[in-house]
Amino acid sequence: MMITICLLQVPEILPEAYWNHFLSQVSAERRAQASRFVRQADAYRSVLGEILTRVTLSKLTGLRPAELSFTRNSYGKPSLSHHSKLQFNVSHSGDWIALISGGADELGVDVEKIAPIDMQIAERFFSTSESQFLAAKPTEMQRETFYRLWTLKESYIKAVGMGLSIPLDSFAILPNEREDWHCKQAGTYLFLSQRLDDGHMLAACSAGGELPSEPEIITLEDLYTELV
Repeated sequence: MMITICLLQVPEILPEAYWNHFLSQVSAERRAQASRFVRQADAYRSVLGEILTRVTLSKLTGLRPAELSFTRNSYGKPSLSHHSKLQFNVSHSGDWIALISGGADELGVDVEKIAPIDMQIAERFFSTSESQFLAAKPTEMQRETFYRLWTLKESYIKAVGMGLSIPLDSFAILPNEREDWHCKQAGTYLFLSQRLDDGHMLAACSAGGELPSEPEIITLEDLYTELV
C-alpha cells in the first residue's frame, strides 16, 4: 500500500452548513473538545483533522468514515481499533492540517507555523551536531533551518510513538552526503522536509516505506462531498 500525505488548508470561516455537518461526523469527545476552545481556529483544526483522517482511512479500509474507531497507546499515538496495522499520523498548525497514511511501517508527520524563535532553544532541544549545523548557517537561513530540524525531529518522535520519553537531544537528523535527511540513530527511517508556503514547514517520517515526493491537496468540498 502506497504512503500518501494529504494536506488541507484551514479556512478563516467555514460555512455553517459545512461546520455543522463536520461536527456531526466526529466523535463525541472531539465535539466536546471543540466546544471548549476559545479561538474558533483551534476548533476548526481539531475537527477538520479528524474529518480528514476519517475520510482518508475509510478509503483504505472500506469502512464508512463514521464506522471508524480509534485507540491510543500509552504515549498518546492514535491507531485504528480494528485495523491496527494500517499506519497513519496527523498534525496541524496555523493554516494547515497534514495527514500521512498507508502501509504497515511506522509513520509520523509534523507541520509547524513559522514564527520568530529564540535560537537558544536549539541548545536545549537539539543534539550537539544539530546545533552546530544550525549555527553554521547564515543568519538569514537560521530560522528556516531551525524549523526544518524541529519538524523532522517531531515527525520521527511521532513515528516511533513514544512521545517525549525519547529526549529530543538524544538523536540527530542531518543531511547526508546525498543531501537526504538522515538519522544515524534511527537506522532505516526515511525523511521528507518541505516548505508548504511562506509561513509553514512540513516534515514526514517513515520506518521503511517510500515517502511521496509531493503531498496531495484536499479541499473542504472534497471532504464534504465524501460525507454527504
